[in-house]
Amino acid sequence: MPASRADAPPSPRAHPTVVSLNPCADAILAQVADRAQILALSAYSRDPRSSSMDVTLAQRLPSTHGTVEEVLALRPDLVIDGSFIAPATASAYARLGLRLETVDMAATVEDSRAQVRQLAALVGHPDRGEALVARIDAALAAAAPPPGSAPIPAVVWEPGGIVPGQGTLVSDLLVRTGYSNFSALRGFNQADRLPLERMLADPPRVILVADASDRAS
Repeated sequence: MPASRADAPPSPRAHPTVVSLNPCADAILAQVADRAQILALSAYSRDPRSSSMDVTLAQRLPSTHGTVEEVLALRPDLVIDGSFIAPATASAYARLGLRLETVDMAATVEDSRAQVRQLAALVGHPDRGEALVARIDAALAAAAPPPGSAPIPAVVWEPGGIVPGQGTLVSDLLVRTGYSNFSALRGFNQADRLPLERMLADPPRVILVADASDRAS
């Protein structure tokens, strides 16, 4: 029998509800979406060790551990995940009629601006996306080094000796704020390991420890 009009899919809403399974997307959505639109953020954002946003804010919003069953129970208009989502999971969302949008890992400030605009447009608030981009640009301008100053060698050191090297957002931010990326200049790439002993044998001028736990000290 032909489908009736009642069987037709509903028209997309101007301000869709959303479940985010990606901590970077969480941080942006918390700034550009209405609270009522956010059905859940990822559980990562509630943990200071993995959060990309204000943990206090994340803990005031619903969260999910990202199982298909949890997401389906929330019935969102839109699911946001990273580009590394398992093909089987993406296929399950498609079979269940859930719209999936993915975000790549930003490697530059330009990538970040594009990601902000992408997510703001998806939730129907492009104006808020532009406002957030303006805040990012203002912060970068305020943090820019004086003209002609020499870059300060610095390393961002994570637990286990992981360092961000070439082609990473952290590296771009270091350069824009007056530093040189110690690990990138030594040929390290994303998530390469730099043992503490090796770093201290030839240390940079600044070591930034990316660890919110007590062991950082």
